[in-house]
Amino acid sequence: MNAILSLIQEMLILLVIALIGFVMRRRKILPKETDFVLTQVILYITLPCLIIYSMDVTFSMSLLVDISWLLGLSTFALLGATLIGYWMRKNAKLQTERKGVYEAAIIFGNQGFMGFAIAFLLFGEIGVLYTAFFMIFFLFYVWTYVIYVVARVEQNMTWKQLVLNPGVLATSVGFIVMVLPFNWPPLLMSVLVDVGPMTLPLSMILIGSLLAAIHFNEFMQLMKNRYVWYATGAKLLLIPLLLAPFLWLPVSTNVIGALLVTATPSAPTVSMFAQKYGGDVTFSSVIVATTTILCVVTVPLLYGFILFVR
Repeated sequence: MNAILSLIQEMLILLVIALIGFVMRRRKILPKETDFVLTQVILYITLPCLIIYSMDVTFSMSLLVDISWLLGLSTFALLGATLIGYWMRKNAKLQTERKGVYEAAIIFGNQGFMGFAIAFLLFGEIGVLYTAFFMIFFLFYVWTYVIYVVARVEQNMTWKQLVLNPGVLATSVGFIVMVLPFNWPPLLMSVLVDVGPMTLPLSMILIGSLLAAIHFNEFMQLMKNRYVWYATGAKLLLIPLLLAPFLWLPVSTNVIGALLVTATPSAPTVSMFAQKYGGDVTFSSVIVATTTILCVVTVPLLYGFILFVR
C-alpha cells in the first residue's frame, strides 16, 4: 500500500511540473518560441543523453534469461499496440493531420520519461536496468515508426531522416557500449547523468506550455471529441491488459514490473514530433494531457493488480 501511495505522489509531482509550464506560458514568462526551443533541446540533447545513460549497464550471462523474456514481452507489446493503433486509425474519421498523431498517441507511451521514474521508484536501480532492456526495441521504434506515422503528411520525408536521427544514433551507441567491455570516461558519464534526467521535467514543462497555447473553448471542444477518449482508453487500459496473461508465467517480479511501462500515458514525444513534422499539435497535446492526468489512477491500479497476482 505504501508503494502505491508513493507512486501516486510521484505522478502528482509530474502533473505539478506540467502545471508550472502551463502557468508560465499563460503569464507570458515563457514566449511562444518556447515550444520549438524545448522540443529541440529535448530531442537533440537531453533525451539522447538519457538513452545512453540508461543503457550503460554491465552485461552478464546471468541476465540472459530475464533479458530474453524482456525482449520477447516488449516485442509482443509493440506488435499488439501497433496493430491496435493501425486498426483504430484506419477506422477513424479524422482529418489527415490528426490521424497520424492519433495512431502515434495510442502506440507510444511516456516510457522514456515516466517509465524510468516509475521503475526506479518501485524497484530501485534493478528496475531501471530491466526497463532499459524492455525499451531497447521501443527506442528504435519510437525514432523511426513514430516519425513516419506523424510525418505521413510530409511528402518529402526520407528513410535517411528516419534512421539518422539522434534517438536511433544514441540507442545504437548505447547498445554497442552495453555489450562490449567498455565504460564511458567518468567525465563524460557525469555529463550524461546530469543532462539526461532533465528530460523528464523539461518534457512536462513542454506539455504544460503546449496546453497553455490552446484556447479554453478549443480545449473543451476537443474534450468532447470521442477519438480523444478512444485513444485514452486504448493507451491506458486496452494495451496494458494485453500483457495480463504473462503475469502468471514463472518469471521474476522485476521482469513483470517492467510491464508497467506499457501503462504509461501517451508520450510527449508525439506532440514534439507533431510540432516538428506538421501534425495537429493541439489534438495530440490534449490526448497526452488526458492520459497523463488519468494515469495517476490507472498505473497504481495496474501495479496493485500485479501485486495481487504475484
